[in-house]
Amino acid sequence: MNHATGTAVIDAPVDSIREALLAATHLPEWNPAFVRVTGPARATPGATYDLDAIKGLRGTLTYTRAEPRAIAFTWQVPLLSETGTWQLNEHGPARTVVTHTVERHGALAIALAHTLGTLPLLRLDRLAERTGMSPVA
Repeated sequence: MNHATGTAVIDAPVDSIREALLAATHLPEWNPAFVRVTGPARATPGATYDLDAIKGLRGTLTYTRAEPRAIAFTWQVPLLSETGTWQLNEHGPARTVVTHTVERHGALAIALAHTLGTLPLLRLDRLAERTGMSPVA
């Protein structure tokens, strides 16, 4: 398996979640795989960032979509390429259904395959904490 998907309802408006996902230089504050992301403060499609990841790995992160209800970026370090997509759908005035899909490739992806199944929901929990709200089961 090289991909996994998770969905959660987060008690935050779509715009708050979208802003958290597009604040690229702040991604390390809620995604522990990233140590440092440098580049433009707000992401746009095609924006590329220098990335320091855990274990001293260095690479790049590039946004491929930055639409009102869909965000996607790919990050690459030696032996690993990962694409993450985030679908955002309003669920009432201040709730959002967020679906996160992760797809990985490379030798390191094979070594980390055992972590992939739970990764989307873990990230959704951290995104919910970042937006100041709790995910709803």
